[in-house]
Amino acid sequence: MFYLIGAVLIWASAFIAAKFSYTMFDPALTVMLRLILSALLVLPTFFRSYRKIPKQYRLQLWGLGLLNFPVVLLLQFTGVHYTSVASAVTMLGTEPLVVTLLGHIFFHKPARLLDWLLGIVALTGIVFVVYGSESGGEVTLLGCTLVLLGSIAFSFSIHLAQSVMKAVEAKAYTDVIIMTGAISCVPFSLLLIQDWQIHLNIEGISAILYLSVGCTWLAYRLWSKGLRVSSANTASILTTLEPVFGVLLAILLLGEHLTLTTLFGICLVISAAGISVLSSMLINYIKNKVTIL
Repeated sequence: MFYLIGAVLIWASAFIAAKFSYTMFDPALTVMLRLILSALLVLPTFFRSYRKIPKQYRLQLWGLGLLNFPVVLLLQFTGVHYTSVASAVTMLGTEPLVVTLLGHIFFHKPARLLDWLLGIVALTGIVFVVYGSESGGEVTLLGCTLVLLGSIAFSFSIHLAQSVMKAVEAKAYTDVIIMTGAISCVPFSLLLIQDWQIHLNIEGISAILYLSVGCTWLAYRLWSKGLRVSSANTASILTTLEPVFGVLLAILLLGEHLTLTTLFGICLVISAAGISVLSSMLINYIKNKVTIL
């Protein structure tokens, strides 16, 4: 479980590192450099990992690499450029609910009435987050929408990756999607980069290295290792802690200030996701007990 907690903590700090990197790089340039550096880290094992992938899944992995990295990261990192870290990580907190609802709509997986109700609660929380911001404009609708769209794309990738993950070992899967994501990211980033100027500073260099080594290479390694010794239910609970950690880090490290309205909205989103995950675990536990009896 400690591996999973480590991965969640690292991912929760990604948007904070992004804010520091923006003092040096354009957001789209940040994403491209992050993925290129991450790809260099997996390069020594990439070809061996790629050969382990069954041929029928290789094209699908290219698609997953594109969806997991260029699409998700460009949406999220552009979004956090326009809004506060606290509001951005709150949008990430919707992912457990989004995964469930998308599964019902597009993948014929049943969703409970409770999940739809919690989805409405989370949406209400997002409205409070956006419109409860201070007059300084730290939180914007554009930024929150882009981050939320990134979370929806990531949730799609979870469903699409399930069949692949059953046939491919975790390390090979991670190596390949990082490399394919980096390759497919380059043309998109080149189109989206608005400012090619680089303002060298220690904070920016440290941030891009942290995003590449920590948030991409190390965090995925920790997550994969943790999943081998922990249940999927435990992993689901821990993912709901990401926005909690993210909001706390934003307040502590960036000095972001939250109004009571915004804080209320954040609590609504996080609570809705947490209740959805915990209620699913409780139902499965009761079913297992009844089956045993």
